[in-house]
Amino acid sequence: MHYLYESEENHMGFPIKEFIHSINQFETHWHKEIEILMVLKGSINMRVGNEQYTLKENDLILINSNEIHNTYKTEEDNVLLAIQINTNCHSHCYGNLNRMYIDCKSFQCKKEEQVKFDRIRKRLAKIVWELNKKKKGYQLLIGSEVHLLLADLISNFNYTMLEDNTLLCFNKETQRLQNIIQYIHENIEGGITLQDVADSQNISIYYLSHFFKQYMGFSFQEYINYIRLDKAVILLTNTEQKITEIAYSSGFPSTKALNTCFREAYNCTPTEYRQKYRNTPNDKKGKMEELRSRTYLDVDRNMALQLLFQYLEIPENNSKDNHQTHKLNEIIEMNVENQVKELLPFWRKLACFGRASDALREEFRNQFRELQKDIGFEYVRFHGIFCDDMLIINFDDNGKLIYNWYYVDKLFDFFKEINIRPFVELGFMPSEFGKTDITVFAWKANITLPKDISLWTNLVKEFIKHCVNRYGLAEVETWYFEVWNEPDLENVFWIGDKESYYEFFKETAMAVKSISPNLRIGGPSITYQTMIENNWLDEFFKYTITHQIPLDFVSFHIYSESYSSKKYAQDLWVRARKGEDFLSLLNSWNELKRIYHDKDHTYNTIISANQKIKESFQEKPELHITEWNASSYGRNLINDTCFIATFIIYNILRANGKTDSLGFWTFTDIIEELKMGISSFHGGFGLINKDGIKKPSYYAYYFLSKLGQYIIDEGEDYIVTKDQDNIQILLYNFAYFDDLFIMGDTSLLTNEARYLSFEEKPGKNINLQINGLSGNYKQICYELNRENGSAVDEWIKMGAPENMDKDEIKYLKGKAYPKVSIEMKDLNNSYTQTIHIPVHGIALIILEKLI
Repeated sequence: MHYLYESEENHMGFPIKEFIHSINQFETHWHKEIEILMVLKGSINMRVGNEQYTLKENDLILINSNEIHNTYKTEEDNVLLAIQINTNCHSHCYGNLNRMYIDCKSFQCKKEEQVKFDRIRKRLAKIVWELNKKKKGYQLLIGSEVHLLLADLISNFNYTMLEDNTLLCFNKETQRLQNIIQYIHENIEGGITLQDVADSQNISIYYLSHFFKQYMGFSFQEYINYIRLDKAVILLTNTEQKITEIAYSSGFPSTKALNTCFREAYNCTPTEYRQKYRNTPNDKKGKMEELRSRTYLDVDRNMALQLLFQYLEIPENNSKDNHQTHKLNEIIEMNVENQVKELLPFWRKLACFGRASDALREEFRNQFRELQKDIGFEYVRFHGIFCDDMLIINFDDNGKLIYNWYYVDKLFDFFKEINIRPFVELGFMPSEFGKTDITVFAWKANITLPKDISLWTNLVKEFIKHCVNRYGLAEVETWYFEVWNEPDLENVFWIGDKESYYEFFKETAMAVKSISPNLRIGGPSITYQTMIENNWLDEFFKYTITHQIPLDFVSFHIYSESYSSKKYAQDLWVRARKGEDFLSLLNSWNELKRIYHDKDHTYNTIISANQKIKESFQEKPELHITEWNASSYGRNLINDTCFIATFIIYNILRANGKTDSLGFWTFTDIIEELKMGISSFHGGFGLINKDGIKKPSYYAYYFLSKLGQYIIDEGEDYIVTKDQDNIQILLYNFAYFDDLFIMGDTSLLTNEARYLSFEEKPGKNINLQINGLSGNYKQICYELNRENGSAVDEWIKMGAPENMDKDEIKYLKGKAYPKVSIEMKDLNNSYTQTIHIPVHGIALIILEKLI
């Protein structure tokens, strides 16, 4: 069986194994460990020995050591929890444990008898919780829970004791059975018979038939039919073969035999099954994916572990800092004369927002003005400069093309007003120029190639000429021009293949350079997955070199998550283009499984990109990450939390000197890719929510903007800088996602509980000492954490009100500011300070030298 979520302890000599998985095909197996199986979602069919059961949601069964069992799916999807316990590790405590056959089947007991099963479910929930959180000493906690679980089983459930000779005989017979099954699977394609198997094992047909029935619980022919049925299912869902062809290809003697087996197993005909489960022709997973049980992420699940965790009492403030719990004491000592390296403000190079026309709104502009006043980014990137809502393309009565730059001027004049320059994404296609009317986003961005490339290149040239005439060549030569957005996501942002994009890039680059060779052109603005997983970027580099196409900068996007099914994600965009109901699509997006990379994914991806660039170019072009965030989903509830603030700081400090920009997508929740979010804190991308309330992530950039030019010292979760005689100390406590969330389970993430999906870390008591400081200083201390400066935490305390009035918004804006304290210090060759940093917390201390 292929498992996706498997606890690491399986490989560390730990006495248990934990699996969260799904059954998609018929399987027979047995193992030395006892196994407790709980259905978290859906249902499964199971045969244990000669008994057959259907287990439904919340049902629980114990499989004893070496007990032969078969599992196969019903007509609905399923998610299962399996805990396997190596009883040999506990036999020293209870010597008879290995000889026990325990009867534990919740579905055979009445409602009033479920109390003892609920005790088992609670033990399982605690084991999964501790394995997931891995807090200090969790191995001992799990060990104690396993002992208590075994004690509950022995005390509350019936069992029989096996004699030693029975155990020895059973071990010999299971080895023979294993040889028989292996032979069947190795020879199934050749029309295997009972006689063939009997001859291979040197036993009679009569003995084999009874032996097989006794230990497997069904006949040899029934087992062969199950295997053939699995093959038929694969062919039905992945090929265009006719039912008759599938019947013979799978080994059935007739279509009637196939129909009979299908009705017995799935309560439907093969044709009905195909209509329900068939993969589309473009599904690139391939047939081999269906040869194994589906993983936890391959099923349509909606927070399946909620069923399990309901047996735990999880306090709502579980992740809040508690000064009575364990704290990590850390000593940081340095000399003020240390100077490690320069801190480059690359993070201030690029801000991002959704689309060009958004910046024509006054509420958007007010947010942008405040961002620039507080932080001051150099460039800004956005979609849709050529989209229809910018009203650029017009025709007179004679059909002559006329460009209208009115809204472009409004946009760029505003940029000039707030002292920021455009990082122009050249896209999308004006609908009048596109080959088709295929669009993306709620605002209908055309993603097709032009019906005539000259229409596009003339547009690009006239656009740049207009900008030069309005703002001057010297100014426009400081801008960046990026060709398109994520053309690697075919049928999502690009209707075409990579070769058509390469040609499109060449034509666009030549058009830009025809105005001035000093204009900066780059791309390809692809996703990190494409860059890492295949040779798309390498071939693009080769193409530009071979065809002598200028490439002043390389751009791509980094998000911490990826979809378990890229195909399903692309299909959702196709459904959106066809006008499917928005609420239906949003529900589909919510159910789309996401898996997260490790916490150093951003850094590692940037390093990989630099290596690719170094291998391809003698003179290195600039590297710009033109989209970056912890999540690519604008409804992810983590986006509003303090976690994002520490995520930003951790990754930016790690990437110092490795990239020319790292553009956070986006600075505001005023974005309409999936229509505007309804809730005030709906998990939008932004640093600022739609009401103008600053999130904790905003202050990550605010704190970074106050750091000095030179690094005195840095380490895990801290950096100390100086600027002339002033000192800046940035401390943070970064906790990443827990194992279950990384693997796609969102059971612990709700609108009111947003911090249960992170690894458990203690708060930090930091004792700071900087030697070599003397004189009078003003100490300004900013503290940002869940209690201070987190608008979403305060909003939840208010009862998570929607459609807030002006007073409520004003109140939250006031609460969305870090705690600030000011103190005068008279230093004599040393500065010392003790400060507490809770998990997800940040502190910035500024020492300003006074005259």
